[in-house]
Amino acid sequence: MARPQNDSLAMKSLPGAKKSAAIFDLDGTLVDSMPFVVETFIYAIEPFRDRPTTEEVLSQLGGPLDTCLRNLLGAAALDSFPEARKRMLEHEHGQELKLAPFDGARELLESLKAKGVKLGIWTGRDRWSAEKILAAHDFTRFFGSMVCGDDLKSHKPDPAGLLHAIDRVGVKPVEAVFMGDADADVLGGHAAGVHTIFVHHGRVAPAHIHSRAAEVYAEPFDAFAAVARHFP
Repeated sequence: MARPQNDSLAMKSLPGAKKSAAIFDLDGTLVDSMPFVVETFIYAIEPFRDRPTTEEVLSQLGGPLDTCLRNLLGAAALDSFPEARKRMLEHEHGQELKLAPFDGARELLESLKAKGVKLGIWTGRDRWSAEKILAAHDFTRFFGSMVCGDDLKSHKPDPAGLLHAIDRVGVKPVEAVFMGDADADVLGGHAAGVHTIFVHHGRVAPAHIHSRAAEVYAEPFDAFAAVARHFP
């Protein structure tokens, strides 16, 4: 995984506690799915309200897909949600193999697994679709814990899901690192007291998001290398 780090990283000193677990978000973190996710939401709601911008869709992500869909529909949700949800599911059905893992994701997971690092997922995506994506890329075998958007009553940025994922792999929050790409990931990781690695994909995130991340990178490959450094 050796590659020069890009100029965008802002790395803070590594904490003293030894790490034994790594938790990952899914969409936009392990799998390059965000353009498709945005396209799916736009397709779902476009007949029922003005076409949303990419930024508007991204601002609603982090919780279950149904919640994001209702929020984007706004006042139109009362009458249009069932049909919009049908359009959303039809658009994403069978597309799992098109949502390719980022370069370096598989290699990182293979390496961490071989070292005995405990691995988990904390995603806002519903369990049914998350499991299909992981299975499509033979990623299921890596993870001993997965908390999805429909597993708990609380959602990102509430840290309960991350803490639950960490507890299920049998470590303490200080012994884990978490990598995510959404503002809600950073806020949740910070609230949980977990060393959080933020990959922003060149997106301009608010200053308070950057300040709450332990490490910040523009590209997933460099963020993967940062995760690996915690497990020499």
